[in-house]
Amino acid sequence: MSETLRAARIRRVLLVALGTNVALATIKFGIGWKLGSLGVLSDAMHSLLDGAASVIALIGITAAARPPDPEHPYGHRKFEILTTMVVAALLFLSAWEILGAAVHRLLHHAPAPGFSWLGIGLLGMSLIANAILSTWEKRAGLEVSSPLLLADAAHTRTDIYSSFLAIASLGSGVLGLPWLDPLLAIGIVLFLGRAIYEIFLEGVKVVSDATRLDPELIRSVAEAVEGVHGAHAIRSHGMQNDIHIDLHIQVGDQLTSRQVYEIENRVTDALHRKFPGVTHVALRHEPGDTPLEPHA
Repeated sequence: MSETLRAARIRRVLLVALGTNVALATIKFGIGWKLGSLGVLSDAMHSLLDGAASVIALIGITAAARPPDPEHPYGHRKFEILTTMVVAALLFLSAWEILGAAVHRLLHHAPAPGFSWLGIGLLGMSLIANAILSTWEKRAGLEVSSPLLLADAAHTRTDIYSSFLAIASLGSGVLGLPWLDPLLAIGIVLFLGRAIYEIFLEGVKVVSDATRLDPELIRSVAEAVEGVHGAHAIRSHGMQNDIHIDLHIQVGDQLTSRQVYEIENRVTDALHRKFPGVTHVALRHEPGDTPLEPHA
C-alpha cells in the first residue's frame, strides 16, 4: 500500500472516530448535567478529548504523509509518533481533571446523582458504539501498521470502561451511596493511566531508537539467501511501520560486483517480505573471513 493510500485510510478512520466521539460527548454532557453525575460528566470529558485527539491526529497524519524532500530524505513519518505523544498528553490532562474533581467531591460529601432509565439506556448505547469503534480502529491500525490509529483505538477502548463506570455511578443515588459516584470516577482515571502508559511506551521506543527486530531472526533470513556466507553487526530501529535495518553480509572473495549487487538485492527483498514494516535496508558486503561484530 502506498503512503498516499495509507494516509487516506487513516484519515477516514479518524474522521469517523471524530464524528462518533463528538456525538457521544454531547449525549453524555446532557445526561451528566441533568442528573448531576460526576462519573457521567467525567466520561463526557473523556469522549470530548477523544474527539480533540482525533483532530490532532488528522493534522499529524497529514504532515506524516508528506513525501521525502532534500531536508527530510527519510520522509516525515515520525510526525505520526510525535502526534501520538500529543494525544497521550491530552489523555493525561483528562485524567488529572477527573481525579481532581473526584477528590473534591469526596472531601466535600457531595450528594449522589439522580437516576434515569433513559440516561442508562443512552450510556449503554455509547458503550456499544465505543466497543465497535475501538475494534474497527485497532484492526485498521494493525492492517496499515499505524501507531497513531492503535493509540487512538487504545484511547477509545478506555471509553468502554469509563461508560460502564458512568452507568454504575447513576445507580449510586438509588443505592444511597453518594461516595460511589466520585469513587467510580477515580476508577476511570486508572483506565486512562493504563492507556497513557501504553502510548508513551511506544513513543519512547521510537525516540530512543530501541531495537525493533530480533537480530538473530534477521540473521537467519539473510543467511538463507544463496551466496550469503554469514551476517553480523545487525541493527534495527524506527517506528513499527518505518523500520530501518543495518547489517553486514559475508560473500565469496571471487564474486564480481554484479554478483554481489544481485545478492544484496535478494537479501533486501527477503527482509522486506519477512518484515512488512521495514522501509530501509542498509547493507555492507565483506569477505567471508572478516571477523564478526556483535549485533546491536
